[in-house]
Amino acid sequence: MRRTASTAVFIAMLASPVSAATMTVDVASEAETPVQSHRVVLGDSCRFGVVPRIVITKPPVNGALLVQTEVVRIPDTDPVCPGKATRAAVIYYKSVMGYRGPDNFSYEQVPDSGKTFEIDLNIK
Repeated sequence: MRRTASTAVFIAMLASPVSAATMTVDVASEAETPVQSHRVVLGDSCRFGVVPRIVITKPPVNGALLVQTEVVRIPDTDPVCPGKATRAAVIYYKSVMGYRGPDNFSYEQVPDSGKTFEIDLNIK
């Protein structure tokens, strides 16, 4: 099969993430710290939704991650469901012993594939 330049560009577009959201989080060295969570609430009734599955696409180099489903409280500033409880996928990070400095990781939430979340960490 002969590939043209436009075919190669299309293949490259499929292989690259559609979009990325980056955030920076400060964490204490050697402390298991929640760094991100994804909650799901359905509509004005504030019912639980299906918690997304978190897929780590690039693990951290200087620490470890733990992803678990928990019940969390929605902040009082939320316009729809203030103060309500819901389930969420929570990502925890813990650095290796004695490490201080930068680290990062990336993940996607499934079934909302196509959006990559990049987390930069400042370990203090």
